[in-house]
Amino acid sequence: MSKRNAALVPRAGTRLVPRRARIATTRVPASPALPTHRRRAPVHAWLRELLTPPEPHSYLADSEQCLISTRLHWTAPLRTMLRMGVKMSLTGTVLFILSYLAPGLLIIQIVLALAALSHTAYLGYVILLWRTDTIMVTDRRIIRVSGLLTLTADAVNLSQVTDATLHQSLPGRVLDYGTLRIESAGQRQSLERLDYLPAPGVIYRATLAHPHTP
Repeated sequence: MSKRNAALVPRAGTRLVPRRARIATTRVPASPALPTHRRRAPVHAWLRELLTPPEPHSYLADSEQCLISTRLHWTAPLRTMLRMGVKMSLTGTVLFILSYLAPGLLIIQIVLALAALSHTAYLGYVILLWRTDTIMVTDRRIIRVSGLLTLTADAVNLSQVTDATLHQSLPGRVLDYGTLRIESAGQRQSLERLDYLPAPGVIYRATLAHPHTP
């Protein structure tokens, strides 16, 4: 037997692996991972996060439980919207009469367009301000978070509340909203009066049913 053929004869206890199988089982080193660039959040996602009220747990202490979290009743911005609508109607009527009496005046058309734009922008501001105004009742405090671009958080401890008065007018009883007046022990609180509360009876009972003693 030649030396070449003797090299192909397997030894005792060994198995001859074909060349094709050896090639198939050869590991190929992985290529280095390419650097990935961080994608920027779209503008609409940033605006949604900015104009969305923060989560209730952002203002809660340890072991504090949120019982109610709601915004003001939908009639809260309606009053401002109706008042602005009346003012805009009167302004538009006056400008329309002036443009009819003195046609061709460009200044009247410009003033009318600016008035319409400012009215629309203010209505949008009122709606967004109402959307970000949040009332929270926990087992320890009453918290109100308000503001659009800058947030303001006011709170009163339930242990300091000595009396609470609920008032509902006739439209409030029909549409289920009311005013809650909170009195404390000789102290002036920032949340003495809460207007346009939705389901005021539920909030009133939660306020008096969970006194907290530190």
